[in-house]
Order: sequence, then structure tokens, then C-alpha cells
Amino acid sequence: MSDIPEIKVLIMCGGKGTRMWPISNMAHPKQFESILGKKSMFRETVDRAIKGFGKENIYIATSALYEEHIVKQAPEIPSDNFIFEPAMRDNLGALGLASAIINKRHPNAVMIILWGADHVVQKTDIFIAALTEAAKLASINDVIVHVDTQASYPTVHNGWIEIDGKIKKSGNFDVFAFKRFVEKPDIKRAEQFYASDNYLIHVGYMATKPSLFLKFYQEYAPLTYAIIARIASVIDTPRFTQILASEYPKFEKISVDYGLFEKLPPDKQWELPADFGWIDVGTWELLYHGLGKDDNGNVIIGKANLIDVKNSLIIAKKDGIMGLIGLDGMIVVETDEGMLVAPLKYAPKVKNLYNAIEA
Repeated sequence: MSDIPEIKVLIMCGGKGTRMWPISNMAHPKQFESILGKKSMFRETVDRAIKGFGKENIYIATSALYEEHIVKQAPEIPSDNFIFEPAMRDNLGALGLASAIINKRHPNAVMIILWGADHVVQKTDIFIAALTEAAKLASINDVIVHVDTQASYPTVHNGWIEIDGKIKKSGNFDVFAFKRFVEKPDIKRAEQFYASDNYLIHVGYMATKPSLFLKFYQEYAPLTYAIIARIASVIDTPRFTQILASEYPKFEKISVDYGLFEKLPPDKQWELPADFGWIDVGTWELLYHGLGKDDNGNVIIGKANLIDVKNSLIIAKKDGIMGLIGLDGMIVVETDEGMLVAPLKYAPKVKNLYNAIEA
């Protein structure tokens, strides 16, 4: 397993980010914001991918609405490697389109998929090593090799994967059989999963041959595949823009988890668990649980003056003085775009609040 195959990395970053209002909104989703430091999470994702695999091997797929952000924040990525979707149809069609483009241009490559550009990865070297090992496995086996991680708490905001027996050792990593995928369980089931050694958080990182991936579309998502095939026939020709604009809106608006992965037999997928210091920044609650706390259980980003405040997420993005007294288990976010105050347990309702504000 020492030979490294040709690898292309696909970064999917089309999320709207409305669950993290007021920092994130439709016009400027969270992946393009610098929530935790000087760089945006999208830029951090690009940096990790370049370090491991080289800028010429990076593809980025997102909505055409975000073209300005992508070009500005990732100027060294070849412009032909940007895949701009002409309509928002969720990610089953988006991933199929990107896979078809990579397959057409690099038929012998292995495709590494990085699901979401709004993740924090604290151990970059392990991240790169795990993905490289997964790509090696995918190059010689007709399977999708998922790279997932242990949960840090019983989250109800993520999908979980149950693993089965160990298949082999590959490099420094153990490889397990894939048993099943469970999308966003309730708290009781999440607590059961968290207490078990047989469950991983589905972070959305995986390696597969794009040709194999498209075969799975053909077999398990045939209506979507038919549209992909019509677009694929004109990739890198003068007709591509026209056909993409007419065909892409025909995709069913459904996630790849429901539209494809739930239909795949378990033996078509393997699991390679790794501890790469992963934090999902999909909701305020996920961010709170992922970051280190002070002695009172608080996560504080920016400057705030606190008295008797504990177990809370405090983000101060405006100049001036923020003062808080007597809070427990709260989210307080103040930005130039707006202000959010809510119990942490109500974090899932932020999306509903955003939709109400926009309406």
C-alpha cells in the first residue's frame, strides 16, 4: 500500500449556513467568515487540502451565488477547477455533477470528497495521512472508504455510522466494515451511540474512484444519473454552459445521504476511523461543544465582561462593551448584522428565526 494513486480533492461548500445567524446568512455563509481566527473556515479547508495534495489537484463545488467569495479567497486554485452550480438543488445532484467532471478529466484518479468547508480540523497531519490511506484503499477496491471520527458528545445534529468487524490494518489505521448510517438521531439514541465503541460521527470525508461513484448513481439514483449523463456528454465543450443551465434545475432537491448513501449495500463501503481533532461548525451548539471551555464552562470569542455566567457561548464581534450577568447555558452572539440571544438547547431553531426574519 505504499504507492499513492493520482488524487483529486473535491471540496463541497454550497451550504447556506442559516443555522448560524447572525454571523452567517444566505448572502455570506459561515464558511466564508472568520469566526475563530483571521482566516475563514473555507480558507482553512483549502490550506489543508493544498498542504496534502497540491493546489492543482483541488476542485471546489459551490453555488454560482458564491463565485465572488471563492475566487477571492482561493485565488491560487485553477479557475477550471471551480464548479459553479446554476441553481440550489441540495447536494445529490451537485456531487454527481462534480464527480462527472473529475471522471471526465481524470479517469484514473481517486476522488477525495471533503463534505463541507465549515469544519475545524486541529490535527492536519493525521487528517492528510488518513485521507491518503483511504485513497490508496479506494484505488484498488471497488468501495467508498469513509474517514470518520469518534464523537465528542451525543450530538443530534449529525449523522452517525455504525461499524462492524475489523477488515484490516492499513498504514497506521484500522479499517472496519460499514454496517449502517443513521441520520440525526433523537437524544436518547444519540446517547446510546455515544456510549458505544461501534459508532462514529459521519463527518463527510471519503475516497472513491469517480467512475465507481457514478456507477452507484446509475444503479441507485437512476433519475439523477440520467441528468448527470446529459450534462457529462458536453463537459469541456462550448455547449456545457447552456446544457448545464437547462438540465441542472431538473435535479430532485434531495441530499446525497437520502438519495444515494442510504440505498447503498453495506459491503460497498468501508470505514477508516481517525482522530484528527474535528469540530463541526454547523450550529452554535456544535461549536460550543467542540471548543475548549474556561473554568466556568464558557466559550468566549471576542471581549465580554461576565458576572455569574456559566456553560454559555459568548461571541462579541462588535466594538464596545458587552456585559452579561447571571446566564447559564446560553448563546449570545453580537455582530454588525444583528444579535442573537437564546438557550443553547434551542440552537436548532435559529434557522427558523432566520427564515422568519427574511420573510
